[in-house]
Amino acid sequence: MNKKGTVIIDKYESKILKKNPLNDPHIRDFPVYLPPSYYTSEKRFPVVFLLSGFTGWGMLNLNESFVSESITQRLDRLVSEGKMKEMIVVMPDCITKYGGSQFINSTGTGKYEDHVIKELVPYVDSVYRTIPSRLR
Repeated sequence: MNKKGTVIIDKYESKILKKNPLNDPHIRDFPVYLPPSYYTSEKRFPVVFLLSGFTGWGMLNLNESFVSESITQRLDRLVSEGKMKEMIVVMPDCITKYGGSQFINSTGTGKYEDHVIKELVPYVDSVYRTIPSRLR
């Protein structure tokens, strides 16, 4: 029997995105994948921020299909097969009214790079059992 990870839908109110040029929402929901042993151990986990493609956003990564694995199914499978170590996977929402995700600071859409780096990374480190430093 394969153990499965848990997906939490977290919410973050961004001060950086609050007055973005497009008036896009500054309160964003984003999925966080917690590995299978997250609730049965006290260990800390590395974190990966899964950045969506241009027309995607965090919640879109959770879509399931009858023809392919969702990201959560793939993560669970790779962990159970020993092809990947357990980790926390954060899927930020940086979609704009233009229909594209932004991960850069832009005068046209907002400071999404700062939002991810200066807000989400420290927030995730404060809320989840992460390894809050870079692995070398």
